[in-house]
Amino acid sequence: MRVLQVFNTPMHHVLPLARCLAKLVGEENFRYGAVYYPGLSERHQMLGWNCNENDPWILRLENENDREQFDRWWDEADVVLCGERLFSRMKDRLDKGKLTFHMSERLWKPPIGMARLLHPRFALMTARFKRMTSSPYFHFLPIGGYAALDMKRIASFTGRMWNWGYFTSIPDPLTTCDRKEEGFRVLWAGRMLGWKRVDTLIKAFSKLLSERSDAILTIVGIGPKQKMLEELAGRHLKAGSFQVKSAMPAGEIRQLMRQHHVYVLPSGGGEGWGAVINEAMAEGCAVIANEEGGAAKTMIRDHENGLLFAPGDWKGLGDLLCEVGRNEAFRIQLAEQGQRTIVECWSPEVAAERFLSVCEALLANRPVPSFNDGPMSPAWD
Repeated sequence: MRVLQVFNTPMHHVLPLARCLAKLVGEENFRYGAVYYPGLSERHQMLGWNCNENDPWILRLENENDREQFDRWWDEADVVLCGERLFSRMKDRLDKGKLTFHMSERLWKPPIGMARLLHPRFALMTARFKRMTSSPYFHFLPIGGYAALDMKRIASFTGRMWNWGYFTSIPDPLTTCDRKEEGFRVLWAGRMLGWKRVDTLIKAFSKLLSERSDAILTIVGIGPKQKMLEELAGRHLKAGSFQVKSAMPAGEIRQLMRQHHVYVLPSGGGEGWGAVINEAMAEGCAVIANEEGGAAKTMIRDHENGLLFAPGDWKGLGDLLCEVGRNEAFRIQLAEQGQRTIVECWSPEVAAERFLSVCEALLANRPVPSFNDGPMSPAWD
């Protein structure tokens, strides 16, 4: 089986899956097409992302030779897994009866939502996409539960829509969920944007400080809201309980996770997935997340492998921080269950094996394997 995976750049939350696919089908049967925009790459590098991976099967489309090879693979590959809106190319494959998967985060992210359809260009693109969905060779991989719900508003992929996500690397050996660091450490990392709702975390953390004077909140990243957040922390938090670190490479952030007890994802419906949750769970952090975040809705079972709070409810988030802050055994239990969720269900190895098993069945016109949860479980019910 020859497989082509397509995404915008070679990113650390997409490449682990690509490497597993390449291993399973053989490097000679796999290519990763990077629809590479230098501006996007620079922005992510500024945030500490490494977009300069050099695996031999990566094709960068700004390179003429790679682009020619990409065109051949697009036409000839048995399976294309595409994370970009290359709809004209997809239609060409579908017209030829070629198996094609489109993976996407949610279409109707707040606050704009379905009002995006008022824009003629987006409305035309949506109508064009809807016509393609009737093809039996076209399958949809929603990145997060809300992506599946959004898609159902415009198109039917009954029998052809499979749960999906981002799949980050798993540490080997696994990180212990126990923590030797003094105090109680809470972490957030990302771009400091308004919709990330880091202000909710800062206000909630002030409630934790009333119970744990040794608690420390670490914020990692850069962005237009940095000054505002620092000023907010200055008003609500005592000196020494809050620290801001500049953006750093993903590997360094994961090392930082191993030194923190809890990771919090306060962003809601605007967070299509939030791969940082995968990483934090894999590194043994207990995760507390906004229930509307894509990965939270998909992977977290409240009070089993993580904790969930309502959007903007800083008091509710504060209560959850206090709950794990006063009960280390419970925090470790959440962290261990979260780590097990990633390793046993949402790892790149599991996703690659399941994806290829479904593809093999579809190509051979056999019944597809059944999965009750996780990647490639049905998303059409």
